[in-house]
Amino acid sequence: MRISLDSLVFADEQRRLIAFTRVLAIAVLCCLVVSWKLWVSRPYYPLVPLLEGLPSFSHPFDYAWLGMLVASLLGIVVRPRSQVLIAIVLAAFGVLFLQDQSRLWPSFYMFCLYFVLLVSHRGQEGEAADERILAGLRFVAAMVYFWGGVQKLNPYFFYNEFPWFVEPVVKLLPFETTLLPTLAVLAAVCEVLIGVGLLTTRLRHLALIGAMLMHLLILFSIGPLRSHWNNSSWMWGMSVAVLTWTLFWQAPAFRLQKMFAAPRLQSAPQWLVVLLVGILPVLNNFNRWDSALSFNVYSGNVDYAEIHLRPQAVPLLPDEIAERVDVGFGNAVLVLNKWSLHEFKANTYPETRVFKAVFRKVGSYLPEGSAQLYVGEKAGWFFPKRIDRYELNSDGEVELKELGVEAPTP
Repeated sequence: MRISLDSLVFADEQRRLIAFTRVLAIAVLCCLVVSWKLWVSRPYYPLVPLLEGLPSFSHPFDYAWLGMLVASLLGIVVRPRSQVLIAIVLAAFGVLFLQDQSRLWPSFYMFCLYFVLLVSHRGQEGEAADERILAGLRFVAAMVYFWGGVQKLNPYFFYNEFPWFVEPVVKLLPFETTLLPTLAVLAAVCEVLIGVGLLTTRLRHLALIGAMLMHLLILFSIGPLRSHWNNSSWMWGMSVAVLTWTLFWQAPAFRLQKMFAAPRLQSAPQWLVVLLVGILPVLNNFNRWDSALSFNVYSGNVDYAEIHLRPQAVPLLPDEIAERVDVGFGNAVLVLNKWSLHEFKANTYPETRVFKAVFRKVGSYLPEGSAQLYVGEKAGWFFPKRIDRYELNSDGEVELKELGVEAPTP
């Protein structure tokens, strides 16, 4: 049986929205499976609550809460129009985010923005409600690409991150290339244009094809062919590809006013997502908004952290932490990204407050003065990168000791 692309056109926008909701629930389930350790209590890698002192679920209540979330997502696959199930999923994620901000990955943040729009659906509006919700969903999807490309417009992506990222592809070439920095500029610009093009009528088809090719490159570069280097990231990439295709293939023209075709109070979710995904990400370039919430991923310009320890202090750590420490040449270094990749199949949440919490946890097993935290703060539009050094004082609090230091070589 021959299947053409035209056969994948949805008969109407209602069916498109139903299909999108089901695909979204399946995508979230897949990403949860990959990163399940992130969503339950854990003894060593600390939970970092959004509000200080906020309690977290202990075992077995953490598994019960995660089970409720999974059951609700499965229910949405069966009943995609259920506002109750969508609200439960949104509330469940909200509680989990409050208990640990490390869970606010770009993937789950984006998923929840989608659920915020879906929960505002009013069935009595009929086709108008479907069009309003879909317009908002398309806006979010386009902005994810747009800001992802904007954040990559920096020299760290051009000369460091991109050459590393496409290494599996470059290895297959029968010749050496010196054009990677130029290609990196084109890749970043293309991602920006994908976001813009998806919201146009004339360029949408080209932008959609470009998006699919980009996600194939992501799968090839950091997926199973690279020893499952970052399973959560490529799984999110494949989910975004399917969700984007569902939203935009042969879809009606995007009209911003459709997003707000409801009474003012009812349009509050639309205004919220415009603020969160359309405006606030620009503040990341001034280090006033989190990188994860600005879709600043694989840009080569995010906060980074290492804990340097005295080699003789490593045996004092629990085995689960000590195994992640690289020891050699008189140094011992715990790279937080490596630890997070091992635990959760993704990089650590790239913000200094999270690094400090992890450092405080590691330092609780060690005598005073045996560990130091080095944080590489991302560059902004008007200031360069820098490395700051922190230590733990006698009260177990993290203190900034020196700004703009040079980290010792591991």
